[in-house]
Amino acid sequence: MATLEVKHAALHDLIAPDAPVERVAGGLVFTEGPVWVKRDHALLFSDIPNNRIARWRRLAEGPELTTFAKGYSNGLTLDRTGQVLAAEHGGRGVARIDNAGLRTTLADRFQGKRLNSPNDIVVKSDGTIYFTDPPYAVQIAAPGSTRPDGWWAAPIPGKEQACNGVYRLKPGGEPELLVDDMALPNGLAFSPDESRLYIDDSAHKHLRVFDVRADGTLVNSRVLLDMTSSDPGVPDGLKVDVHSNVFCTGPGGVWVCRADGTLLGRIILPELPANLAWGEDGTVLFLTARSSVYRLQTKTRGVVLG
Repeated sequence: MATLEVKHAALHDLIAPDAPVERVAGGLVFTEGPVWVKRDHALLFSDIPNNRIARWRRLAEGPELTTFAKGYSNGLTLDRTGQVLAAEHGGRGVARIDNAGLRTTLADRFQGKRLNSPNDIVVKSDGTIYFTDPPYAVQIAAPGSTRPDGWWAAPIPGKEQACNGVYRLKPGGEPELLVDDMALPNGLAFSPDESRLYIDDSAHKHLRVFDVRADGTLVNSRVLLDMTSSDPGVPDGLKVDVHSNVFCTGPGGVWVCRADGTLLGRIILPELPANLAWGEDGTVLFLTARSSVYRLQTKTRGVVLG
């Protein structure tokens, strides 16, 4: 069952104290970027060290784990036609991947210079893509090593962008830089009505929120939740439910807060989670956590794409 660290009783309105946590895939090395594909009743996720997007399905004869496409991706989502969009470390760009696993690069440069390494990605209802671009894949850490404090601020060989930005990409257009003052922008998600965009900063260990103007640009940045903790982990992937509660992976587990920043508590899993996605009928959270993928039944609901 889920282990809940309760800061506010309202956490039990979202997650039952005895909610089961099911390990649906294991034996991996580092998993990321889950997205549920409704038409296939399948979960896709980035199996980063194995250079692939994996697909998990629960078939009548038992669970199946296969390769959907090859490629060094991180965050995944679906466009408005149901095709997979990937924030890719390998090509340092954003790509669309069709059902045969073939890639179309949508963007890999800003103002003629290579992007850093797009990390996470969301799509607005008008088809505009928003993505974060920290330099994790430009400076790849050796297995088992820890990057030094402030590594992102030092010169990084191969890094061409002056900042670690947040961009938007209109259909058929070029990337536009929207945010240039974050250290390590990572996960991002819209509020249900798309009036807000939540973005976390892994370096500063906080969750920020921006107002989304009618033209899609971002204003009024403020820190919504300070996620500073001595526990291992940093703010990473995040999702929002239909009631505007924010679920953000971070130090120690999944941090849950209200739209006003009130911390409800944390969900502690057997492994430290990196990202999460709503799946099945929208009441289930799938969580990518290091060597495994977990399934958590909730009492709330998120939007399932595709």
